[in-house]
Amino acid sequence: MALSHSLIQLLISLRRQKFIGAGEPIRMLEFGEQNWFYDVVPAELLILIDEFQDVPAERRQALKAELQQILDTKPPTEPFDICKVFYKLVFNYEDYTAVDLHGTPQALSLDLNEPLGLPPHSWDVVTNIGTTEHVFNQYQAFKSLHELTKPGGVIMHSLPNQGCFDHGFFNYHPTFFYDLAEANRYEIVALVYADCSKHPHQLKQLGSQADYVRLAVSHQLSAYSGIFCVYRTPTDAQAFKVPRQGYYDNRLPPELQQAWQNLAR
Repeated sequence: MALSHSLIQLLISLRRQKFIGAGEPIRMLEFGEQNWFYDVVPAELLILIDEFQDVPAERRQALKAELQQILDTKPPTEPFDICKVFYKLVFNYEDYTAVDLHGTPQALSLDLNEPLGLPPHSWDVVTNIGTTEHVFNQYQAFKSLHELTKPGGVIMHSLPNQGCFDHGFFNYHPTFFYDLAEANRYEIVALVYADCSKHPHQLKQLGSQADYVRLAVSHQLSAYSGIFCVYRTPTDAQAFKVPRQGYYDNRLPPELQQAWQNLAR
C-alpha cells in the first residue's frame, strides 16, 4: 500500500480545511502501513511543510530536518519513513500504530480476518488505505475499524471501485459506503470518485449516491477507478451494525431505483 498523488492531494485538502491535523496531537491507527509511491517527489514536502503556518515554527523545522535526513541517508525503510513525516504534518499524530503482515518491523503482524485484541475506542483516526480488499472476512475487518475508533473519531477509506483486476478479493461500490454509514450513523465528510485511468487521477466529489449513478447512466465511469471515503463516527459509542443494501430496504429515491432496474448488473 502506498500514498499516490491523488490521495496525497486529498489529505492535504482535508488538512487545509483543518478537518484533520489542526488541533491537539492525536493517536493514529492504520490498517496497512503506508509507504510513499513516488509520483510526488518527496523533496516537495520541504515546501509543503512551510505552507502550514499554524504549525509552530519549531515543529516545522523538526519535520524538515527529519525529512532531509531521510533523503540524505536513504535507509531501507525510506518510503515508510517519508510517509510518516507527511502524516505528522497532515494528521499531527503523537502516537502511530500500524497493522500489517508485510509492513516494517514496527507494524503489528495481525490477521485482519480475526479480532485484533487491541483496546477498543482508542484511536482518533483509523485508516484503511488499499487494505480491506485483500481481507476475506469483510465483516470482521469493518467491525474492527468501527470498534477501534474513538467516538467522534475519523475512519478513512481509500479502496478500489472498478478494475484493479485480480488485485484483491473485492471492489467497492458507493452503495457500500452509503449503507454502512446509514447503519452505523456515520457522518460522510467526503466521498470522492477517482478515475485512475488518467494521470493525474481525475477526482469527482460525490455529493450523493445519485451523482455516481448519473456517471454510470451517462457512461462516464472508468474501467479503472477508486473511492475515497471519510467518516466521522457518532459521539456516543455503539455496537457495529451490519448494513442492508438500500435498494432492498426501499430507501432509494425513484431516480436510483429506476437506474438500479435499468443498468447492467
